[in-house]
Amino acid sequence: MKLSVILEGVVGAAAIAGTAILSPFIRGWYSKWGASHEEVIQAIPGDRFVPHPKSQLTMAITVNAPAVKIWPWFVQLGCQRAGWYSYDLLDNGGILSADRIVPECQQLFVGDLVKATPKGDFGFPVAIIEPNRQLTLAGTMNTDTGEDADPDDPDLAAYFSGNQTFLLDEVGDNQTRLIFRMRIDWNPKAMNTVAYRGMVEPLSFVMARKTLLNVKRLAETVI
Repeated sequence: MKLSVILEGVVGAAAIAGTAILSPFIRGWYSKWGASHEEVIQAIPGDRFVPHPKSQLTMAITVNAPAVKIWPWFVQLGCQRAGWYSYDLLDNGGILSADRIVPECQQLFVGDLVKATPKGDFGFPVAIIEPNRQLTLAGTMNTDTGEDADPDDPDLAAYFSGNQTFLLDEVGDNQTRLIFRMRIDWNPKAMNTVAYRGMVEPLSFVMARKTLLNVKRLAETVI
């Protein structure tokens, strides 16, 4: 494993810890990092998979490239694929995310599982895929049984719902707003609230911000 990967991972871990500690004071900033008011309040089709979120992030960045050039980087996301373009030590087992478009990773369909761990024992189901426009990973789990569940089930007592949407909104001939929306919900126990709002939310901000910045860099520079 390269020293640069280790050092970057240490920086990422420190950023996560710092964000979590300061979360009560900076949540208003990181929960809408880079996004306009209109982007924060707009409805996105993937929102419906978490209808009653207790936490929501809307983040955005301008990429100086058309959507068709950005999309291939997202369709190949995931462990055992091209990586997550974030802190590879923390989310890809220290394996560097690809710095090229990987043809064998360009096929992705609704229902596929995008692996979130290097061993592939956990992942995010593909809920929406609209080429050059939107990728949504979403699902609800009954945390008592580990099985998939309906977020609107009134009898669902122990659960976690989450979605991650990457939306490409072209705003010019060679400019695209890259919008990330994360919504999560959980059964409202105190420990769950501490864990999800206090740790998962800051962690997701730090990791997603890195992904957006890296995809911007790659889309603008890789031919």
